[in-house]
Amino acid sequence: MLVFDEIRLTTIFLIILLTISSCGEQATQPLKSLVKPKTNKTINKQPTADVSSISIGGTSQETETAYTYMVEGRRDPFKSLLLGLKEKKSSGLTPLQQRSLSELKVIGIMWKDQGHTAMIETPDGKGYLVKEGALVGPDGGFIQEITEDSILIEEGYTDYYGKKRSKKTVLRLHAKEEGGG
Repeated sequence: MLVFDEIRLTTIFLIILLTISSCGEQATQPLKSLVKPKTNKTINKQPTADVSSISIGGTSQETETAYTYMVEGRRDPFKSLLLGLKEKKSSGLTPLQQRSLSELKVIGIMWKDQGHTAMIETPDGKGYLVKEGALVGPDGGFIQEITEDSILIEEGYTDYYGKKRSKKTVLRLHAKEEGGG
């Protein structure tokens, strides 16, 4: 027990000693701005320099802080990233719209004088006949084109900057085999 009490007292003494030694009076230098403003475009027309007086230990120093936010090439920081994303609802959607494109498999393509028709299989083993313009996938995709060996599906989405974009996905009738030899 005596050794434990000596260790505890030594530890407390060292903590007090370190605290007292680090409380010495030191003059701190003001931070300089690392970001240099560009001069080609600013958000506001007011002067951006703010000169303030700081007194440390009886001495006075003046610092200049200037920062301008460049809008060019950046998204609005106050605009929601989730803007444009819709809440997914499964009621009222066809079985092909409830499945992601990676879950669907093209098992056959038929062609006639009126155009191509494809058969798509869902993971539960059910097959569905589709033509160009049919809605597929949970993100509002539609079949843009059916060729002899593939289906081209186009989906629309909104990127982080709020711009409407489209993504094209190809589902092939025969998946490419690995090896080739």
